[in-house]
Amino acid sequence: MKHLALFLALTCGASAASAEDLAYVNAALRAWLQAIEADAPYLLVDRGEGELRLMHEKALLRRVPLVADSLGTQPSVQSLLEARLRRYRPSNPWRGLVPSPFDWEQNLVADAAATSALYFASGLLIYASPAWRRPDAIDLQIGVADLRALYNACGLGTTLVILPANWREGPLP
Repeated sequence: MKHLALFLALTCGASAASAEDLAYVNAALRAWLQAIEADAPYLLVDRGEGELRLMHEKALLRRVPLVADSLGTQPSVQSLLEARLRRYRPSNPWRGLVPSPFDWEQNLVADAAATSALYFASGLLIYASPAWRRPDAIDLQIGVADLRALYNACGLGTTLVILPANWREGPLP
């Protein structure tokens, strides 16, 4: 009874236009179950609801509405956070960025900014600033406050699971 709703969706199937769509929905639900069992925070994109959720097991920690969804029809159902990106330039473009000797300055550098972004191994980018938008890119745009919260809450290796828009639909009569 622990995962009754997901189990019923897996066993009953979801209405899909083809066997490929059904297999995609089942793969997404399987990835979600694995994320629940992992006992670690993870991100869940529910395309049917138009939101991104920060979760731990079955607990909802934060609900984030999507501003723009450019994932395409069937993006990878699971990915890992590979990099937390910042969009700023040093005063000398030929010099690399180095940590400051002062803790408070380092905290400002490590904390999220409005122009930060989250980059996943599948090539997916989650951002708030339109400066990150590229044509034909796989990305999600969210609000600035939500991006800052997720940026600070998610460490490298955080799992992202993407549920398709039709994952809740029952079998056709």
